[in-house]
Amino acid sequence: SPNEVQFPVPWGHIAGKAWGDPSGKPVLALHGWLDNAGSFDKLLPLLSKGLYIVALDLPGHGYSSHRSQGSDYAVYDYIVDIKYIVDALKWEKFTFLAHSMGAGIATWVSDYY
Repeated sequence: SPNEVQFPVPWGHIAGKAWGDPSGKPVLALHGWLDNAGSFDKLLPLLSKGLYIVALDLPGHGYSSHRSQGSDYAVYDYIVDIKYIVDALKWEKFTFLAHSMGAGIATWVSDYY
């Protein structure tokens, strides 16, 4: 079963679930539109051997904090959110596992960083 995780951000926290051994190969899982980290609940237990998989509730989804009033939820705003997470995890290299909106975010993050 996963461990609940939270990462501090300026407006609160980004929540998620972590599967596997933290010393395993790092994988960041990003969900799609109108979804949350729970979308990976049936898949990740099957994949977690040798991997450390962190599935996020992107801001405004699941158990993560909502952005400040008046803030935007444009897809490109999530690029900075991912940087917060990767820095908190101290990951220099990692693999994305993503679908829908999460796949778009993963592509942009890969392009910028």
